[in-house]
Amino acid sequence: MSRIIQAFKSSVVVEKPRIYAEITFDRKLLIDVFLLMIAGTATALQGIVNGSLSRYTSPGFPPWLSFAVGSTLLFVFLMVDTRGGKAINWKNSLKTSPWWAWFGGLPGAAFVVVITLMMPIRGPAIVYSIYICAKMVTSLVVDSFGLLGAKHRPATLPRLAGFCIMTAGVLMVSLDK
Repeated sequence: MSRIIQAFKSSVVVEKPRIYAEITFDRKLLIDVFLLMIAGTATALQGIVNGSLSRYTSPGFPPWLSFAVGSTLLFVFLMVDTRGGKAINWKNSLKTSPWWAWFGGLPGAAFVVVITLMMPIRGPAIVYSIYICAKMVTSLVVDSFGLLGAKHRPATLPRLAGFCIMTAGVLMVSLDK
């Protein structure tokens, strides 16, 4: 059990971001893929659960509840991760980080609200296929231009071909009656 905890810490929690690391097939990559699969599953379930709850309450309540519960859990994680906030040099962070880095919650809130509104209308397959396509377009643009501090990765022919194949899949899922 301690090996799993140590692997998790070295892969995600303690290690500095590895955005400039070259991809190799090692244990850390497998753990990262596994954790990202959990995150993908969680966001898929979040939209479905929020969409269902909106039928019984109101469209505004599930996103609020989602953020209230999530904020509580994330506060606990923050306190553990930063030893009660002591591990962060707040003054330096405020001075050196870009202004837009402090507004990451806005896209998250937009995601939760839109997914909650669309899920009962369109259903999970259509909502998430369009959502994934939009994420890929955004990611491709951000990578291609190195925006928002991301590593610059040009939009090569194989990457564009993969995007076109995925777009075709989204159209097949979305347009099928």
